[in-house]
Amino acid sequence: MKPTKLLCMLLAALMLFSLAACGKGEEDPKDPNLLTVGDYELRYKGACIMEDYQGNDALVLTLDFTNNSDDTTDYFWAIYETAMHNGSELDMGIVYLDPETLESVDDSQYQNVDPGATVEIQTAFELDDTTGEVEVTFEEMSGSKNDSITIDLSTVSRESAGSGSASIAGGGKGDGSGGAGAVSGGGAGGSSSGGELRDWWNGDWYGWWVMTSCYGYYEDMEGEWWDVCGTIDIGEDGTGTVTLWDEDYTKSEPMVSASVSLSDDGTSIYGTMTSEGGAFTDIALEHGDWIVDPGLVDYGDMIHIDGDYENGGDAFHYDIYLRPWGTYWVDVDEEDLPNLYDSWYLPLIDAEEPMPDSIG
Repeated sequence: MKPTKLLCMLLAALMLFSLAACGKGEEDPKDPNLLTVGDYELRYKGACIMEDYQGNDALVLTLDFTNNSDDTTDYFWAIYETAMHNGSELDMGIVYLDPETLESVDDSQYQNVDPGATVEIQTAFELDDTTGEVEVTFEEMSGSKNDSITIDLSTVSRESAGSGSASIAGGGKGDGSGGAGAVSGGGAGGSSSGGELRDWWNGDWYGWWVMTSCYGYYEDMEGEWWDVCGTIDIGEDGTGTVTLWDEDYTKSEPMVSASVSLSDDGTSIYGTMTSEGGAFTDIALEHGDWIVDPGLVDYGDMIHIDGDYENGGDAFHYDIYLRPWGTYWVDVDEEDLPNLYDSWYLPLIDAEEPMPDSIG
């Protein structure tokens, strides 16, 4: 009886082990399309290939963005993206859904999203070719938690503006408060017509710029600042140039010569200006190095341009503050005034003089 009883016990144990193993195998695996990035959740919904504003191929991703934090935010300020293809990091892409209005696929990233709410967003990356795989990593803007997804380009279809997954234009899923409804451009202040928008940006500007976080050759220049003048010229197609010069440069030999694009999306009626190319002193500017949103500045009629200079071991961060030429800075604290505001700028604007091609 003892051997028989022992055999039965062994068989019963094997059956329990098998059942446990089967039960474990039936557990739902992690959804590869569901990404968790700190307090935020992303659900990958698909991708397509579209033409960017220059006619080149761009990979456009569509995702649901859920804000599980305690604060209202938007995708643009919550998530930092990096895309790798064939060992190289891809540049962000500009893909217009409507070239006339400059409505682009990434406009949806600027929607305010309340805690617990979900919106649909899109993001785009420039492609050198349409073979292989692209790995996209999403990271907290103010943290280190991240998650990633890999996209096989051979499985991605080609779309045109207004068709398929490319047509969500501004969110599609709601207004970020959990209710249904379309999302309008122009951020918190509504939208502005193209001509009015360009009129606000175009023209002559004056202000100052400062260097911080200085390393290498520039280490002893920490906190130094200079007056700066500049011109902005944006055409009907929403693209244009920014030229800036400080006390050591001139308009004909500027400190900055940048190509830019203008979108009516942002946190105010003035939209957002983005760098597309050009140079800051002796280093190249690329798409997205500047993202200039006047609605984020403490003072009215002011723009803030910031970026990073890196050349080998020499580096610094720069902040440029500008207001339209002829503006009286009476609402600004004294420590935020340009150095030559009283001695050089005020006499010129009091005399209704145009902006000179050099300073001082």
